[in-house]
Amino acid sequence: MKKIFIILYLFFIFAASVFANDIDKCIDNANFELKSTVGVYVENLDKKSVVYKKNEQKLLNPASTLKLLSFGAVYKILGENYNFETALYKDDKNNIYLKLGGDTLLSQADLNELFFKLKTNFNIAKINNIYIDDSIIDKTPYPKGWMEDDVWPNQRAITPYIIDKNLTQIAIKRSSLATKVDIIQNDDYKIPIINELTLSDKQEIQIKRLYGDNSPIVNFQGTVVKDEIINLPVLNPEINFNIKVQKALEKNNIQFFNKIVSKKIPLNSIKIASVSHSIEEISKDILYNSDNFCAEVVFKIGAAKYINYSHSATFDDAIKMFNDIYKDYLSEGIVITDGSGVSRYNLLNSEFIVKSLTMLLNDTNIKSLMVTAGEGTMKDRLILLKDNLKVKTGTLSNMSSVAGVVTTRKNKNLVFSIIVQNSPKRKAILKNFEDILIALLYRKY
Repeated sequence: MKKIFIILYLFFIFAASVFANDIDKCIDNANFELKSTVGVYVENLDKKSVVYKKNEQKLLNPASTLKLLSFGAVYKILGENYNFETALYKDDKNNIYLKLGGDTLLSQADLNELFFKLKTNFNIAKINNIYIDDSIIDKTPYPKGWMEDDVWPNQRAITPYIIDKNLTQIAIKRSSLATKVDIIQNDDYKIPIINELTLSDKQEIQIKRLYGDNSPIVNFQGTVVKDEIINLPVLNPEINFNIKVQKALEKNNIQFFNKIVSKKIPLNSIKIASVSHSIEEISKDILYNSDNFCAEVVFKIGAAKYINYSHSATFDDAIKMFNDIYKDYLSEGIVITDGSGVSRYNLLNSEFIVKSLTMLLNDTNIKSLMVTAGEGTMKDRLILLKDNLKVKTGTLSNMSSVAGVVTTRKNKNLVFSIIVQNSPKRKAILKNFEDILIALLYRKY
């Protein structure tokens, strides 16, 4: 019996060695430059055993695979049945309070429905004042570590005031006689624009604030050869939200002419009506579409509950929540400065990502929310592994990453993290390398 055990043990050692050699060859054949780093860690989910590791302790930038862990922390704190609620309350003086809940899917239609419910459940003639309680998260617009290209107009400011994803549609149109370029805004929220666009044989449009980062005036420069629709982040989310509130009031024939200001709900207030979206619905934008704005807002919303709503949740609160959730796997040098993976200052390693993800897979239902092959950011990748693969991808300049779980041909569940950093190779080449490695895990193990 002992001899059989030894033979089986030696067989598994040999098989593991052959498998590791296959991965090593795959990495060698990718011909990464000497200055590039490839960090890989693979663990058997069921046996908690290491399958493969290479540079697993190297501190690298996870890019958007960080969203899987930041959202995972939120998912543990809020729970799988959590709803992002926008609600109306009344106090004993018939003041109405609109409580913001960080719902990144809140739309004008939702707001119209909310005030219709108010009209149904409350005598609107008795309304004294209308306030907005925006206290759930603070108004710091961008996390530490974001660069100039990471802010407006490329990213939306992080705020509790969210309606229609805080985007406004700008139409760039050539005039009927093709003699000039017109800029058309059909939204109720208007941006002051100085139009310096000219007709040409190239489409090169530059958008910037004319007098600095805090300016309300936007300058459109460059050349236009064809019509184009641009979804631009609103400059002032609070003003935009208030415009949409007024529109909802008018839609429901609720006459209110006073200024709407911010004020926290008194403790004795009663909820009258609400609209909401589930955490599962919200997760689509984060895990499928890799939306940075949504990831950062939700990161703070999780932190709000983590601190028991003691104050408006900050990025620092969210990072403390993250570190607390994953404290058992933290090692020296690991640091995050945002929840989306945009920051160049984020430093994780492949082993930390796998250990943290393994915990999430065991403790939560997050696997059901992750993207599979042929969907979201994996739309054109590894189609044959559909339903055998659940991942989150990441991309920044000169770096690429992917993390997730694959069910192999032999029905083994492998949790993995692959990070490639400091590579000048094209994005498609880096993604193809990841796909080859994942396919190898599926076929060989």
